[in-house]
Amino acid sequence: MSKKLVAAVIIIMAIVALIVYRTMAPATLDDAIRYIDNGSYSKALKTLERLAKTSNYEDGERVYYYRLKAMLGFINELNEDYADECSEIGKSKNKKIEEKLKNKLEALNKKSGLDIMLVTDPVCYIYTDGKLYDEFVSLYPGSRFIEAIDFDILQFTMSKQSGTINPIMEFYKRYPETTYLSSLVTMLLKAMANPKVEVKGHSEKLALMLQNYCNKYSSSAEYYRLFKCKGENVNLRDSAGTHGQITGKLNKGEFVIQLERSMDSVQIGDVRDYWYRVVSVSGSRGWVFGKFLERIEPVTGAIAQNEENFTIDEHFNEWTDSHTPKGWQHVFTGFEDVMSFLKLKDKNIVKIDTNEKGGLYKKTGSFQNMVCKVKGRLIEGNVILAGVVGYGGMAATITLLPGEVDVCGYKIPYTTTQWHEYEMRSERKTLSLYIDGELVARKINPQKHNLLKSSGIYILIGDGRAKAEIEYIKVK
Repeated sequence: MSKKLVAAVIIIMAIVALIVYRTMAPATLDDAIRYIDNGSYSKALKTLERLAKTSNYEDGERVYYYRLKAMLGFINELNEDYADECSEIGKSKNKKIEEKLKNKLEALNKKSGLDIMLVTDPVCYIYTDGKLYDEFVSLYPGSRFIEAIDFDILQFTMSKQSGTINPIMEFYKRYPETTYLSSLVTMLLKAMANPKVEVKGHSEKLALMLQNYCNKYSSSAEYYRLFKCKGENVNLRDSAGTHGQITGKLNKGEFVIQLERSMDSVQIGDVRDYWYRVVSVSGSRGWVFGKFLERIEPVTGAIAQNEENFTIDEHFNEWTDSHTPKGWQHVFTGFEDVMSFLKLKDKNIVKIDTNEKGGLYKKTGSFQNMVCKVKGRLIEGNVILAGVVGYGGMAATITLLPGEVDVCGYKIPYTTTQWHEYEMRSERKTLSLYIDGELVARKINPQKHNLLKSSGIYILIGDGRAKAEIEYIKVK
């Protein structure tokens, strides 16, 4: 047998052995997370149930968290599969259909070890009895993941119980400093549009929530729907115009949410303005003339003042040469020409276009409580848009891939080919990710990265095909 043939046989045997190993090897937690990301919730649940029995205490915390996420995803699928049955039960209270569906869920519980149940009041839907959640809280009291899973549960609850804001207010009461504030207010505004929503007993807490939101997100779209009354005992009417019947009153300083605005402005006395259909934090509803409304001004303080005081605020205005922004150096020697810049009016866009490797680096001190904001987009391939490495070599990274964002190994489906501002914010030892001001994920663990080894800031790191652009990066 020739040496070439022997070598070929050895290579084939090695490939077969690798395939067999991967096929036979038990799935890991990373595999389960990937199953969840791909919507394979049943497969993820089987893997996580096995891991829960063998994991140590620290790993078990993550296993339980992802079990709950997988279960919520699985329940969402069940609600889609049995939407017709649930709708029929809700309309006609058909006991025969209800009993049949309950039997199916009971059989599923016996097979899977879950605690899925049928809720019929006030609406009919499939949910969890809470056994797995209670186990999680009992085993890991004060877990870093509890707020995240509570928010997932809140989103599910509000999708089924749109006629109440009680779950939102309970969540805010439990987590007054929540990083989900932006998403919480968006959810609240949607719920408040329902005329059946009862807000009594929540006025003070609602006003506090809206003020905190305005302090942090005064450039958001929702901010421009928030007002307070600047007149005394202002009339609310059942239609836009002074001819409308009076339905209630607004007190001076009372916070209101805009639900609708008249198509055209009108002149009343010496003022021309629009009519606004609003709901107040006390529950009053009706139309009010814009003259009596004013924006909720953000309350400036130490936090607000420090928000824009970034240690690094790089817009790439100065360049040493056509491939190197001033103050930056290239990560890979010999690949400098893959970096370039494009001037667009008042912006300087940094670009990478490589089939092999490239990227830029700036050495800095370590950031104890880090915030990193970077605006960029992916054009082709995979690229580390931004990375911040502290002492100890732990890296906080944002990697853009086709159709998803990878933050330190945690992947989120997203349109990465469009321009977005990505923000990583440290919370003790973990990170939260915001995209365009909206909280997307939290409790993400920084990891060591084989390409980002020295302390500092990295941008546009490509290792293989990479084509992407950055407008700015800010770090503090």
